[in-house]
Amino acid sequence: MKQIVFKSGEVLCVEVPAPQLQPRQILVDTHASCISPGTEMSGLAGSGKSLWQKAKENPDKLRKAFERMKTEGVLSVLNQAQANQESETPCGYSAAGVVVEVGSEANGYSKGMRVAIAGAGFANHAEVATVPVNLAMSIPENVTLEEASTCAIGGIALQGIRRADVSLGDFVVVIGCGAIGLLTVQMLRAAGCRVIGIDLDAKRLELAKKLGAEFVFNPAQENVVQKVTQVTNGQGADRVILTVASSSSQPLRQAFEMSRRKGRVVLVGVVGMELERGLMYKKELDFVISTSYGPGRYDEQYEQKGIDYPYGYVRWTEQRNMQAYLQMIADGSVRLSGIVHSTYPITQAEDAYQALKSEEKPLLVLLSYPAEEQAAGGQRSETRDQTTTNNQQPATSWIPPSDGILKVGLAGVGAFVQGMHIPNLKALGGQYAVRSVFDLTGVAGRQAARQLPDANVQIETDYDQFLKSDIDMVLIGTRHNSHAELTMKALKAGKAVFVEKPMCITRDEFEKLGEVIEATEAPFMVGYNRRFAPAVQEIHKITDKRVNPLVVHYTMNAGYVPYDAWVHADEGGGRIIGEGCHIFDLFRSLTRSKAISVSVDGIQPKTSAIRASDNMVATVKYADGSICTLLYSSLGSKDAPKERMEVFCDEQLFVLNDYMKLDSYGASCNWEAKPADKGHLVELEFFAAEVMAGNRFPIPLEEMVETWLISRQVADQLTA
Repeated sequence: MKQIVFKSGEVLCVEVPAPQLQPRQILVDTHASCISPGTEMSGLAGSGKSLWQKAKENPDKLRKAFERMKTEGVLSVLNQAQANQESETPCGYSAAGVVVEVGSEANGYSKGMRVAIAGAGFANHAEVATVPVNLAMSIPENVTLEEASTCAIGGIALQGIRRADVSLGDFVVVIGCGAIGLLTVQMLRAAGCRVIGIDLDAKRLELAKKLGAEFVFNPAQENVVQKVTQVTNGQGADRVILTVASSSSQPLRQAFEMSRRKGRVVLVGVVGMELERGLMYKKELDFVISTSYGPGRYDEQYEQKGIDYPYGYVRWTEQRNMQAYLQMIADGSVRLSGIVHSTYPITQAEDAYQALKSEEKPLLVLLSYPAEEQAAGGQRSETRDQTTTNNQQPATSWIPPSDGILKVGLAGVGAFVQGMHIPNLKALGGQYAVRSVFDLTGVAGRQAARQLPDANVQIETDYDQFLKSDIDMVLIGTRHNSHAELTMKALKAGKAVFVEKPMCITRDEFEKLGEVIEATEAPFMVGYNRRFAPAVQEIHKITDKRVNPLVVHYTMNAGYVPYDAWVHADEGGGRIIGEGCHIFDLFRSLTRSKAISVSVDGIQPKTSAIRASDNMVATVKYADGSICTLLYSSLGSKDAPKERMEVFCDEQLFVLNDYMKLDSYGASCNWEAKPADKGHLVELEFFAAEVMAGNRFPIPLEEMVETWLISRQVADQLTA
């Protein structure tokens, strides 16, 4: 399909695979999408700024980059920054089209339904979109798809009015008569308010007057504060809504000055925030911010998981706001004539953005998706291979490639895979060659493919199609809750699997994965990289010759992660399953002995923001008599080292700090490196060598199983 992206200040129309439908989503063939002159033009301009410009404008990000350089190295951080600079960014967040497929848990939608869709990352300027159920609205019969494509813009305007809490007969000033401002004017008029429009553009003021503003004023030609005071009988405005985009604080200052005592000022747009307390204090003004389309925005539970707010408690969610906006178009309360300037086919998107920069200053511009393109898009949607490998017969064997180079398929190409694994795979060109990339979004897959030396890398958004590509192995780097399913499908397809930790989350997944591993023959390894770290190998050189058991103490100063972060949810499985497992594997590697008992104690937090499962001490005893302790905590300072390990052995002590410095006492085993080296490159080198030599489990299966069982046991005890 075709999709519009921003890259280095340019607008590009690129070909990418259609996104993959998820259970709580609908698949939509886009017929029209709306270009936001504010948000999108700002994003386009931002994509064209140099690294130096971005650093000057975001000193906090620059400071964080310097901090990362201390652990990751200067070159690594600069390479990542340059990669981000050259990345292609999807754009668009308001569109309309026809439903062509419905997810298994997307209730209330059917094929052929006309829907308006919203949300950055979902309602992009693209021929096909997958949208969560709470970001889609049915379109009234007498509303066109073109009109409905403005749903997000209308939702923003309506939420600003909700925040203003207007009443019948209120004097309401709208500062900024752009697209959102003019929609606001019409809605306020429909609500029985007396509307005053303010703008620097005479044409926009004229249009505001036609659309319902009772008074209009131009601050370049008259004292708007004085004028508002006069027309409000000397009292001032009941409400002021700012829908303007300006770096100046003057609009906000004027809003306070023209408000009546105990009035309310609502910021919908973007203005300078140099507040004058005196202006607010004397009148006891309310100053509030309006967030996008309304309640639910930026709430993952609502937007992505489809969990709606109770109607009786949250009357106007973002979805209900946008549905109300569409109804206002249907009943004639809102008119788009004069606001929508022109429409361009998606292949001429660059011209559309150029039009927004012209002297004419159009308010809104739409993109269309011509009928011939729609037919192609619909056909792709209907004829995509719907077969699944869930019940397929396992491949009978796995044969190492004769040329010694493993053809790799990357499943999931997020920041870690792009920042760590792709550079390492490129460095190991004599062992690996990436041939295919899978990701739920085509733009992400395309971005990863652009970093690879092979210009013909296959990009897929359908995992079953991805497994049919010419690859020997799959490197899985998706979110944790998909690891088991993707691993099982790959093994059944006869592909070797290198899966990032954890191998799975639940006990049910563990049992099913075990059955698949037993029934198949392809190599399998979990990415427990710390056992391959150079510093750990230095310790091994001495501890492997020890006489007595080890005592190991590992401190993980993990840092605080918000309570509602994905790592705590079903996707992540918790931090012990997702991160602590690394250390339990390291213990097994160091002791070279089986675990015989596990004990765990967690704190009892006084506040709900702190999780007991993030703050605990786990002790593992091994058959050789060794004792290993993991202290995992989110309570420490991020200014301190994150990881510290102490290994006691035969009157010797080894102290490892953040995989950058190893000190030894009673032994000659000192090591230092910058940036930190946690073994990611070596583990890939090791994996390739082992599977090419015929070793199915480069890390013994028994050890990978033990690590998972310990992690699961610890996590269960902490949440019991």
